[in-house]
Amino acid sequence: MASEVTGYRNDGVGTAVALVNAPDANDAELAELLAGFNFLADQLDPPGAAHLRDWARRLRPVFTAADQAAAVDEVNRLLGQVAMAPHVSDHGLGPHLHYAVPGAGLVDRVRANTAVGLAFLLCEHGAGRLGVCGADGCERVYADVSRGPRRRYCSPACLNRSGVAAYRARRGRP
Repeated sequence: MASEVTGYRNDGVGTAVALVNAPDANDAELAELLAGFNFLADQLDPPGAAHLRDWARRLRPVFTAADQAAAVDEVNRLLGQVAMAPHVSDHGLGPHLHYAVPGAGLVDRVRANTAVGLAFLLCEHGAGRLGVCGADGCERVYADVSRGPRRRYCSPACLNRSGVAAYRARRGRP
C-alpha cells in the first residue's frame, strides 16, 4: 500500500491506483480491495460496485495525462463530480479529515477520497509522480509518493521483467 500524502486513514492515492488496476474485478474482489484500504467494504452492493468500476475508468486519465496541466484538468473534472463537505471526524480512529458529506455512502466516500488524494499528490509532487507502467505490455498505473521520483513501473515484478529483458537485449539473447 502506498503512503498517503494527506495523512487520511484510507489512502486515497493508493485506492485510486488499486481501482484503476482492477478494471475487471468482481464485486467480492472490489470489496476486498476497499477493505485493504480501511473502507467499510461490507457496505458495497452490486450497484455500488458498478459505480466504482465506472469511477475507476474516470480516474485513469489522471494517470495517462500528457502533462501537469492536463492532469490538473482531469482532477478538477473529478472533483467537480463529487459532493464534498470536508470535516474533521473522530469515530474511534483519532481526529482525521473526511471529504465526503457527512453520512455519505461508501461509493461517495471512495470517490471523494480518491479525487482529493490525487489532487493533493498533484499539488504537492506534480503529475510526474503518476503514470502507466513502463514494462512492455503492462497497462497498470502507479503513483510514486516516495522522497525521490524514481518510479516507472507498477510493481517490482514488472521492474524485474524489464531489467531482464534489457539485459538479454544487450547480450543479444531472446
